[in-house]
Amino acid sequence: MNFLKARSARPDRLEEEVLEELPGGDASRPDLALERERSAQVVRALLDEALDETEKTVFTLHYGDDVPLKVITRLLGLTNRSGAKAHIVSARRKLSRAVRLWKAREQGLDD
Repeated sequence: MNFLKARSARPDRLEEEVLEELPGGDASRPDLALERERSAQVVRALLDEALDETEKTVFTLHYGDDVPLKVITRLLGLTNRSGAKAHIVSARRKLSRAVRLWKAREQGLDD
């Protein structure tokens, strides 16, 4: 909980709209903005397809919000021996497999 309190005291990250308004941001390159949005959609779909809810929550908190694994273990009340780390290992394995399958499907469509 201390980590989350300390984090809330930090300044918020810049909003995407602000970044797009900066010179050289995505606003000057609509093709990059579209590619970025497409990539985000693919990532969300892969997360939804490959992971269960706990894995998705742990993965998002750890990699998206930089929450340490020990904090995630306590926050979610995980009682397994390895805590959140076990869910990260499982999520990475599942996502790796899902990405390989996705790439194979994409290559099949390109041929």
